[in-house]
Amino acid sequence: MTEARSRVGRATSNTFKVLFGLAAVVAAGATYLAITDSSPGAAAQPGLLWLLIANLILIAGIATVLGLRVYRLVKENRETHGGARLRLRIIVLFSAAAAIPTVIVAGFLAVAINRSVEAWFGEPVRNVVVNAQAAARASVDDVKDDATTELAAMVNDLNTPDYVSALDKNPQSFRVDLLGGQAQFRDFARAAILSSDHNRISEWVGPGALPFRIPTEKWWRDAEEGAVGGIVDENEVIAFVRLKAYPDAYLYVSRPIPPMLSQRLALIDADNRRLREAEARRNSLAVVLTLSYIEASLLMLLGTAWLGMTAASRIAMPIGALAGAARAVRDGDLSVRILKPSVRDEIADLADAFNEMTDRLSRQTAALDRGRIDAEARSAFIEAVLAGVEAGVIRVDKDLKVTIANASAQTLLGFVYRPGELTPLARVAEEFVSASRRSIETGQSVDTSFKRPTEGGTMHLQVRVAPEYDGAGAVITFHDTTRLVLGQRQAAWRDVARRIAHEIRNPLTPIQLSAERLRRRFSSQITTDRETFERCTDTITRQVADIGRMVEEFSGFARMPKPTFGEFNLVDMAKAVAFAQRMATPAIAVSVNAPAHPIVILGDERMLAQAVTNVVKNAAEAVERKLEGGAKFGSVTIDVLEDGDEVQLTIRDNGPGFPAQDRERFLEPYVTTRKNGVGLGLAIVTRIVEDHGGRIWLGDNELVSSGARVDIRMPVQPKHIEEPAAYAGEGVA
Repeated sequence: MTEARSRVGRATSNTFKVLFGLAAVVAAGATYLAITDSSPGAAAQPGLLWLLIANLILIAGIATVLGLRVYRLVKENRETHGGARLRLRIIVLFSAAAAIPTVIVAGFLAVAINRSVEAWFGEPVRNVVVNAQAAARASVDDVKDDATTELAAMVNDLNTPDYVSALDKNPQSFRVDLLGGQAQFRDFARAAILSSDHNRISEWVGPGALPFRIPTEKWWRDAEEGAVGGIVDENEVIAFVRLKAYPDAYLYVSRPIPPMLSQRLALIDADNRRLREAEARRNSLAVVLTLSYIEASLLMLLGTAWLGMTAASRIAMPIGALAGAARAVRDGDLSVRILKPSVRDEIADLADAFNEMTDRLSRQTAALDRGRIDAEARSAFIEAVLAGVEAGVIRVDKDLKVTIANASAQTLLGFVYRPGELTPLARVAEEFVSASRRSIETGQSVDTSFKRPTEGGTMHLQVRVAPEYDGAGAVITFHDTTRLVLGQRQAAWRDVARRIAHEIRNPLTPIQLSAERLRRRFSSQITTDRETFERCTDTITRQVADIGRMVEEFSGFARMPKPTFGEFNLVDMAKAVAFAQRMATPAIAVSVNAPAHPIVILGDERMLAQAVTNVVKNAAEAVERKLEGGAKFGSVTIDVLEDGDEVQLTIRDNGPGFPAQDRERFLEPYVTTRKNGVGLGLAIVTRIVEDHGGRIWLGDNELVSSGARVDIRMPVQPKHIEEPAAYAGEGVA
């Protein structure tokens, strides 16, 4: 780009020099022609005017070339955000330095031109020319008047009888003695007598006589009328008159004008003619002189501007290059270097110092970059390790402010860590503060566990705080043991359920058989208080049946079957559960809000339908209890939602809702608020959901004043969930 601009600049410079030289030669030549000829009309010659007009067009072309150069500078200034300001200022200053005196001189020159033109065409000059012409004409008129006087005397003499008879008697003697004598005596160079048919009757020609001029028709008319015909010019005076004493005779005489007088008259006439022509070209003369000055001024202005541009290029361009290089270094480009000027001066020293500075900065920056890259590589490795760890990792400084937190820690504790932002540990996890402070103060690791309430229930965290070797902070590692704790509890409860079911199932059958046998055997024999006997045996049979059902629940919880995965439509399953519940409880509105399209997931449809049915049934029973208390309307809604690669079922009701404290314990076995409930329903639901890789949490129905909400969230394609080894394979013996 720079090389292309340099080539364009050189081509523009050469073009300007050629055109400027040509225009200067033409302007100088035209000005020389205009001022060397002192005649007023010389400067107004049409050829000179057109030459100046052509030269003005050439100067306009030069101005265009210069304007293009200035336009490129302005464009470069915009592109470089002020990189050509100094050059433009120098050009403006040079142009102003040339324009100001040019304008001042223009005023004086305008006055000078007007005065010069007025001097050329003023009244004194005109009077001189007119008076000279009048003087010359007066001399000619004197010659004419003298010739007229002599002509009259000669006519009188020729009209005497002696002359008339002499012409008839001796024409030769008349020609030589009489006619020639009269002509010589009266200073005529030629004398001739003509007849009306233009024949020369007699003629005398003296020395210096000019060629004979044939009389014109006007001369003849003037002679016939008794006047004197003829002509007076710068060469001679001719008179033509009729001789009345002769029957048919006309006298023709001529007298040459003296050569000096003739030449003076011709010169004066020529000057007068040129003066009139110059007056006719007076405006053209002013235009020529004005164009000469304008062209000289423009050439001076353009030349000065070009000199300013050249000076700007030699002075400002190195400074501009240095400023641009400094901006590049400011923006981080340390590879920029400045070309050394051809002339050794302060700017060259500055360029050397700048290049040495950027070279040193480049080496230092390269070393820093290598160190930074190594540090970033180590940091990236550590971050990758921390990101891949499922446990949460937090680093705190001695003021217990978080300086590092991996993704698992942010997910488990529900906060967002921004690098560089020191967040107090108390704001993130207040439970960690005491253990972290104790670890930093004692310099020993601290192991502890916490229960942390969340929207989905209580989270069990196993925490270890390790102090840093210099006491600058501590590293906190923790992981979620909620599922492990829940699994251990469920394993323990399944073992209890298996043992209870084993111990209770054996005597149930003999008890039931004995009660039935007593009823058959002694029912007819009892005559007194038979009703009491029947009631007691019915009670035994019914309680045994209830205990049997309880044992079946214990057995079912103790030996939960493995889910059989297959694809099914979750929306259809939810609608089927809602339909069955509507049939069971017509007084309660059971509805499903789901997308119109199918939601196909991978899971055990029977077990998930059992789990959802259990939750919906519990909700309906809670609503029934509220309706018995006087409520007017009961509803249960099932919302089916898609969220990326997971699905969520939300069951809401407008019943009394869950207790606010320890509500997550309802997901554990044998925890219930119902009088006749065993407390295994939600525990079984939790086990089914977890076997599908999902999670369940309890909450409040935010859409009504009171009510419960159960959220079940599962993956669309769950991974295989293996049963913990601690309770694998357990069942009822």
